[in-house]
This record gives sequence, structure tokens and C-alpha cells, in this order.
Amino acid sequence: MNVRLHLLYASGLLLSREAFRRAACSAKGGHEVHKLVNLIWIGSLVALPVTGLGWYIWVKGMEPPPESVTIDYHCGVTLMVFCIIVEVMAEAPLILAELQFWIKTKVVIEGMMQLLRSILLASLIYAFPSRAVLVFGVAQLTGSCFFLVAYFLLFGTALANKETAKALPVQRFRQLFPQWRGRLLPEVDPELGSLAWGFFKQGWLKEALTEGEWYLMNFFPLISLAQQGVYQVVNNLGSLTSRLLFRSIEAASYKYFAQMIQRGKPIMEQDKRAISEVVRFLSDVLHNLLLLCLVIVVFGWSYSRTLLFVYGGEKLSESSGVKLMRAQCFYVIFLALNGITEAYTFAAMDDTQLTRYNVFLVSCSVVYMVATVILTQLFGALGFILGNCTNMFLRIVFNMRYIVKQYQYSQHRPLTALWISPGKLLVFAVTFVITHSSEVVLSDKYLSLHILVGFICGCIVVYILRWEFQGLLESVFGFADKIAAKLLFRSKNSLKKSKYYERFLEKDGEIRIEEERLYLIRLLDNVHWFLYRRHLKKKNL
Repeated sequence: MNVRLHLLYASGLLLSREAFRRAACSAKGGHEVHKLVNLIWIGSLVALPVTGLGWYIWVKGMEPPPESVTIDYHCGVTLMVFCIIVEVMAEAPLILAELQFWIKTKVVIEGMMQLLRSILLASLIYAFPSRAVLVFGVAQLTGSCFFLVAYFLLFGTALANKETAKALPVQRFRQLFPQWRGRLLPEVDPELGSLAWGFFKQGWLKEALTEGEWYLMNFFPLISLAQQGVYQVVNNLGSLTSRLLFRSIEAASYKYFAQMIQRGKPIMEQDKRAISEVVRFLSDVLHNLLLLCLVIVVFGWSYSRTLLFVYGGEKLSESSGVKLMRAQCFYVIFLALNGITEAYTFAAMDDTQLTRYNVFLVSCSVVYMVATVILTQLFGALGFILGNCTNMFLRIVFNMRYIVKQYQYSQHRPLTALWISPGKLLVFAVTFVITHSSEVVLSDKYLSLHILVGFICGCIVVYILRWEFQGLLESVFGFADKIAAKLLFRSKNSLKKSKYYERFLEKDGEIRIEEERLYLIRLLDNVHWFLYRRHLKKKNL
């Protein structure tokens, strides 16, 4: 039942806030702040009919579960509705924080919200195992309330500091709320309002395409409940990369494109320096994401069974889940390319072009639904993934056609970044042969040795692609350095006074640090030196 409840939660949030969030993130310095805040709060008004419609469909339109499964279904649906409304009310401080590029703040607050939900859910399930649906709803609503309070406290604290407040777009806490001024609806910027309306219409189509398979599963008996369970597990595991990495990259890319590109204006009439930076950024992201996806495909094919065995045991690894997981690895390529190209097109299109794109999405929805129904009859649960691939392929072709057309009269060709050199393709091919052979020969009897082969191959591939993945690896090393330092040093003060690590060098003060406390930081430093700094030293010589 949590799948059905989460579908209501995800659908309500997307329809209530996505359009206004995208429009607000497109705002540049010339827009009045109170009109921008008013536009964001309209999402809360929209959430009321959206959640009302969702509640009616989930309670009256869907067949309720038998009482032997749960007696709290209606209560769970109601709690999901309140979760949506509460989180949409946090959009004003959230979007203003994103416009200030407080990225780490968003990660921390959302991470703490999910952690709170998980701890509360596990504790309540242990105490009340027969009321799982009610407990799930309570945990979700508690996390949503924390999310709302955290963002308003964030701005309340920032506004209380006079130095910090000077850099903020609002100067008083009251400005985080809408200003009606005797109107039926709060006053909004006409350009952003029109843009939000276009995104809102598009949101319904995007919802049908994003969550389409779950609607088909709940409304039509295309696959059995057992197949639905296997599909859900595989989808959750396979979409980890999308949720943890691709979605963040897509959101950050959209904000960057929206700030750098003048919407609807020909490329030749825009600032050349800004366009050059946009093309370089788009090319780098496309190329690096494609390489990362190929890594996922190569290793995912040979280690899908191993992952499912470790996660769910022999029953899951010997079922149709292996085929689904391998297909999910290929689907990641479509997700990555569509996410970045669509972020660009959404940032560059004007209202008329967005309307045409909405019409195209209607066609995609029809093709997707028909293809999914046919493919599930032929291939079972695998048909849902193949249907998603069909949908994403059509959208990628449209987005790439738009990008090619936009740059046809300029010297820039951003899509050439999708070319992968033969040498790198050979590396992937050899790695696939080795890991697949290892799966066939070793995985059944010597699982640890099979995993060791994958680890060694992974290290070799990362080393060969180290320059393409330098930004990502540098971030990983930086994060690991901080975690290692906090774990290994006795206090923050001793970290600052360490004489070993130059990053934390401080001349004054003495501190005794045991030799063994430095081994992890030394290891990280040596790996970083081996990958990058020794090459820079050779060039300098």
C-alpha cells in the first residue's frame, strides 16, 4: 500500500509545485521580489484542488485494499494529502534559498527530513506492526512538518543577522508570505505567470509520462501482484543513480541555463561569452554523463544478479528481477540524456515553443500508454521499462533536434560531445567481456572472487577515465577528507592545528597526534596524488 500512497504524494507535489518552481527559478534580477513570492504561493492555492481530486480518485476511484491488509487506508490517503499541502507551503523560502545558491542547505534539510522519516517509521512499525499504513502516513507528515519549519527557521535566522540579511532578496520575515493588496489573487509578474501556466499544463503530461507505469499497474491488471513486487524492488534499486545524482544535476543545470540564456531569443543575438560558457557546460555534462552511464551498463549487466542476491537473497536473484535490473541499467542512459537536454530546452524555449512541446508530450503520452500495454503483454514487467525507453527516446530526439536547430547558424556544436572515442569504447568492451566471463565462471561458487574481479576492473576503468571524471572524483575526495578528519581527529581544534595536512596548517599551537590516526587521510592523499598531482608535477618539470 505504501507504493499507492507514495504515488499520490509524488503526483500531488509535482502538479502543485513543479510549474511555479521552474518559473521562479527562471527569474532574473529585474523581477520584483513580492511578485515572485506571490507567484510561488499560488502553488499552495493550486495544491488544494489538486489534492482534493487526488483524494477522491484514491478513495473512490481505486479499489480499496481488503481489511485483512489494512484498516487505515482512508486515513493514510488523508495524511498524504496533508503532506503535500505542508511541503508546498515551504516553497517560498526554498526557492529563494536556491536563487541564493544555498545548495548544501537543501541537501542537509532534505537529508534530515528523510532520516527523520526513516527513524520514525522503523520505530513506529516496531511498536505497532499491524498499523503499517497509518504509521507510514504519520512518519511522512512529521517529515513534511520538519521540512516546512526548517526552511522558515533558516530565513528567520538569516534575517536576524544584519550582515547576512543585506545579501538576501527579502529584508523582513513578512516578505516570505503573499501580499494580496485587495486583489482576488496576489499580483504576479506577467512574464513569469505566463511561463508558470505553460509549465503547469506541461506538468500533467509529464506526470503521465513519469509515473505512468504505476498508474497502469494500479488501474489495470497488466501484471500480477508478485510481478509488481519484484518490479518495485528492481525499480527502487535501479533508480538510485537517478534519484541521487541525475536529478540533482538536472535541477542545477536548469537553474544555470535559465540564468545564462535569454529565453526565446536567437543564439546569434545573445551574449557570445555567456553562450560559449553554456555550450562548454552542456558539452561537458553530456559527455561525462554518457561515460558514467556506460560504466553502469557494463558493470550492471554482470553484477545485477549479485546485487539482487545480496539485497534480497536467492529468491529475488533467480527470478525475473535480473532481466529487469539489466534493462534498468540501459534505461539509465535514456534518463541521463533526457534530463540534461530537457533542462536546456525548458530554459531556452519561449511560451509558444513550450505550448508546442506540450502538444508533443500529448503524443508521447499516447505512444507510451499504447506501447506499454502491448509490451507488457509480450514481455511481462519488462514491458514497463521498454515503454519508458520508448518515451524517453522520443523526447531525447525532440530535444536534440531543438538544440541542433538553435545552433545551426553558429560555430558551436554541443551535441558532438556525445561522440565516444574508439579507445574508450574498447576499454568498455574489454571490461564487459572480463566481468561477464567472471559472472559465468565464478559467481555461483566463488562470489567473493567475482566481486574482486569487478572491483579491480572498476579501479582500472576509473583510472583510465580519471580526467573525464575529475570534477566528480575531486568532490568525492574532498568529502572523504572532511569525513575522515572529523572521525580521526579528537576535536575540531586539533584538526585545525594538524601539522601533517597542509590544508589545515596553522603555525601557532602544539598538539600531539597519534601516528595511526592519520592513515586514512594519508591514503586519500596518496590516491589523489597518484591520479592527478603527479601528472601535473611532470608537466611543470
